[in-house]
Amino acid sequence: MKFIWLEHSLAKPIFYLFLVVGLWCFQAEYAGAHRVNLFAWVEGETVYVESKFIGGRRVKAGKIIVSDPEGTVLLEGTTDENGEFSFKIPQKTELRIVLQAGMGHGAQWTIAANEFEMPTVGQKQEPKNGIPVGGIILGLGIIFGLTVFTAYIRKRKK
Repeated sequence: MKFIWLEHSLAKPIFYLFLVVGLWCFQAEYAGAHRVNLFAWVEGETVYVESKFIGGRRVKAGKIIVSDPEGTVLLEGTTDENGEFSFKIPQKTELRIVLQAGMGHGAQWTIAANEFEMPTVGQKQEPKNGIPVGGIILGLGIIFGLTVFTAYIRKRKK
């Protein structure tokens, strides 16, 4: 049995293009299944690190290596049950944080030196309590205006 659609001049290239793209998408999905995400941020004098796999599973007992720009290891540690690790800032230079999650899985994060010099936020602003009278009046005005406009349109149709 011969497929008629394969006789057209563009049918074969398009078929092979879809085949290659489909196989590439399948391969990319498989390759990213064990990728590790690593996030790090500075709060005050402490650096917080959070790690997890693509599916959301936390990296437990992953090895964390913190080094300076020259590659000198400043400290090492392991992530806890929640995939988290924190440490006091060893030097106020650029820090490179590397996570080794086992079986070749890993990630890295770099914290720039200027992130350590950012001022910490002072007091949080308290939310204003009370009823926003201006917003209520504006909302009622819009509702009233739409009602008048709708009544005008209906009257014109009759």
